[in-house]
Amino acid sequence: MPGICFTAIDFETANSDLASVCGVGLVKVRDGRIVDTTSWLIKPPAGLNRFDPVHTGRHGVTERDVSTAAGWEMAVEGILHFTCEDPLVAFDAPHDADVMRKASGHLKLDLPAKDFYCALQLARSQLDLPTYSLDAVLSALSLPPAEAGPGADARASVNVVRAIAGLRGASSLAGLWDAPTASIGSKPQGRRRL
Repeated sequence: MPGICFTAIDFETANSDLASVCGVGLVKVRDGRIVDTTSWLIKPPAGLNRFDPVHTGRHGVTERDVSTAAGWEMAVEGILHFTCEDPLVAFDAPHDADVMRKASGHLKLDLPAKDFYCALQLARSQLDLPTYSLDAVLSALSLPPAEAGPGADARASVNVVRAIAGLRGASSLAGLWDAPTASIGSKPQGRRRL
């Protein structure tokens, strides 16, 4: 799949507040092939660090797991370094874009412009399914189910995009989406708002 290049991203949150980010997973794709992966835990900001059992049940991350993790300010630097100029793909791109936007807004951090493309939106446009949960989409495309933990949905999103690109004969993100599903930021990286 020459030309299909992006970084898939998946955030985990401690609770229903999107700024309570507690983990991230990243998968870099070049010419349709996974060339690098990483994930790490993030300590949610003070006041947002309550771990809801429902969220912990989904991703397995606990308050104890993040006790020595770096906070969002360091995490976002790592994310931007790993992704460079890549567009981002997430299974539910508006959600993951909001996590990044709200976690940064909570600390008054500006973000550089980044485009997000939604694998869920892509699946809805290409597959006729009764439900579009990640598991249902993976099953419909004869792909392995997603595991739990930071990065699992990012890897699954890569598989969804590659499978649909193969079905459509697409060789670029423009061949799969008309436009980004969500966008964040606009200012130079590392500038704190006053």
